[in-house]
Amino acid sequence: MPFGYICLYEKSQRSFLFYVVANVGPGGSTRPLAVAYRQGNDVSSKAQSRVWNVVNDILSLVKVLSEPANRALLEAELALATDWYRQPQHADTEPRSQALPDSPQPPFAGWREEWKPIWQPELPQNDAPREFPSTSTCLVSGLLRGSESTRTGDVQLQPLSTPFYGDCVEYGMVVVDISNLEHVKYGIVAFPVRYMADVYYHSLYPEWDPVEDEPPSKEPDKVLVDERPRVPLSILGYVRKYFPYWKDDPKVLELEACPHVDDPDVLDYIWPSDLQDASSDASSEELCPGAKCSIM
Repeated sequence: MPFGYICLYEKSQRSFLFYVVANVGPGGSTRPLAVAYRQGNDVSSKAQSRVWNVVNDILSLVKVLSEPANRALLEAELALATDWYRQPQHADTEPRSQALPDSPQPPFAGWREEWKPIWQPELPQNDAPREFPSTSTCLVSGLLRGSESTRTGDVQLQPLSTPFYGDCVEYGMVVVDISNLEHVKYGIVAFPVRYMADVYYHSLYPEWDPVEDEPPSKEPDKVLVDERPRVPLSILGYVRKYFPYWKDDPKVLELEACPHVDDPDVLDYIWPSDLQDASSDASSEELCPGAKCSIM
């Protein structure tokens, strides 16, 4: 029987950093007006539940940002943001915030094991004044409405200078572009988490069968896929690339009908390509749930 270090299964990332952005930076470049960490919880045993969670969050947020009642306040803050990013203290030469730390992943679960929901501890809230309060309020409101199971402590605002490096197994990124409030766009930058282990398998190919094959003798490694391009995808682009068996899901198709970001330049400020990864120095096993608040 073949034996090797292979992928047992893979999941979508559990949590997401949400950036509400617009072309308010120097020369019309993209900059954030609000940033929030949306902590995910494995409440459902269904494999696609993590994808559904981010789909619901994006649909809810796009709806809030597109509501006519919010239009005047958002337009006013777009104008303010253009002036704000012209100020020297907000220029690209200023130090960036630290990246959010990673989090330990749920342990391997075999098909014979009884399912138990996994709730992460709620995150502390920060009521400090925000640069663009109306945009921040819309962001939090949209994320809290995304799912009935979302708790207030699952959403935590972050500094506008919070970077994303694409190296954390816990969270991916969603950008929502409000440059044109008539056509709010979204883009997903996320990479599956693979559970890797040394196992015996019956298949002629390096594939592990959860029913036919024995479970791993040691807890699997949790790693991201190797290729992590700096390109925002639509939900269908994301699903087709990593989870093609969900491409016909009604929720996926509903979000696919919304405008999406297809220009990788929107990531230039959020995901710095010329800076060394600042989040890889910390061991995820040593981080406590409240650590995310320390960078605010």
